[in-house]
Amino acid sequence: MFTTTQSPIVSSPNERGLRPTRDELCQNIQLLIQLRWAAGLGILSVTAFARYALDIRLQTAALMLIGVAVLLYNSLLSLTCRGDTNARQVERAAWGQMILDWGAMAALVHFTGGITSPALIYFVIHAALAGTVLLPWQARSLSVLATAIVIGIALTEREGILPHVAIPEFEMSGTLYQNGTYITGVVFFFGTAILTLSELVTRIAQRLRQREERIRQLYDARSTFLRVATHELRAPLGAGLSLMHNIQQGYAGEFTPEQGDILDRVTRRLEGLRTLIDDLLTLAASQEVTAAHVPLEPVGVCPILDRIVEREMPNAERKNIHLTCDKSTDAGVVMAGDVGLGIILGNLLNNAIKYTPEGGRVNVKYRLNRPAQRVEITVSDSGIGIPADDMPRLFDEFFRARNTKTLQVAGTGIGLSTVRTLLDRYHGHITIESEEGKGTTVHVTLPLALR
Repeated sequence: MFTTTQSPIVSSPNERGLRPTRDELCQNIQLLIQLRWAAGLGILSVTAFARYALDIRLQTAALMLIGVAVLLYNSLLSLTCRGDTNARQVERAAWGQMILDWGAMAALVHFTGGITSPALIYFVIHAALAGTVLLPWQARSLSVLATAIVIGIALTEREGILPHVAIPEFEMSGTLYQNGTYITGVVFFFGTAILTLSELVTRIAQRLRQREERIRQLYDARSTFLRVATHELRAPLGAGLSLMHNIQQGYAGEFTPEQGDILDRVTRRLEGLRTLIDDLLTLAASQEVTAAHVPLEPVGVCPILDRIVEREMPNAERKNIHLTCDKSTDAGVVMAGDVGLGIILGNLLNNAIKYTPEGGRVNVKYRLNRPAQRVEITVSDSGIGIPADDMPRLFDEFFRARNTKTLQVAGTGIGLSTVRTLLDRYHGHITIESEEGKGTTVHVTLPLALR
């Protein structure tokens, strides 16, 4: 029976709608932040142009203050989606942004004519954008709240509680804000427009999330099948390789050179099959890490690096490769995942050993760059190197350099693609330097976890 790994960020069945994932929230919040920069600068520039170029009588000081306030709180909100923030924190930050925006819009509407203000349309636009990050009932509630704010502004100005700020150049009646019929009409059309648009946007966002969740479940089921199937293949394959090695070592009796050649070819084929199975297991594990949207957590680099070096040491010894590990004494902690970081380091070190001929050398270097607040890991080898023409395609899935095929080195070409995908998730960076026939050096950097 297959089991699927669901994202902890997706809503539970008793909630009315699917919550956006952390990544989706961050993308939409970043979009709002970019639009808010434009809005803040737009308020400042349009106010200055209207007042001093067109000589429109505005509340210049108040409008300028609103624009500056928008830019100030937007600069703070731009820090929202850091690597160490979880989905709930990002969701709370999204609500905080909306509250600040609606306060700014209410002030903008008041100082540009209240119920007669052309800025009322910004409530509608913002409610539509909010529909991309809210659940349906939340979007409806927000639309009702927007309508209530407009009604509140209109009534308080009509009753004289708030002074009405008129803009004579709009050529509207000076008492229009006191006209009950006009207020009712504006509120009706505003309310129906904002409710309709936010409902439409929210429903479309929900359908897209449902499709994404279904795709994720199918993706997880496929990864589970891949992992289970490869695990089942690995055991008999390991037994077969062990038997072949025993035969080659003469435990089953003497054999002719021709028989030895056949045994060597069979062993190489089985070794290639084992490499394929190992790569498929790595692919399945990395897909589960990335697709499940597991929150990042503080992970120590040194213990994982030690474990990977110890695991790969027998492979290096079989090829008489001199494997060294040069580590600084400073322990670095990064925001990542234990499994994902192990996949990254394991792939790089395994590749270095695999593509280095017998008697070569492989060196792993670890440094903590405190001024840059980053962990730096370098894996260098004296192996076959990479042709210059193949360098641009190294991170393409299933791509293998042509010299690996010529030398009949087993592999699938998914290792570096997996490494880059995981590093992108961990906000890391990878660069590769190589010269064919002389070796390869891989540099990986990861940001330190904020304390």
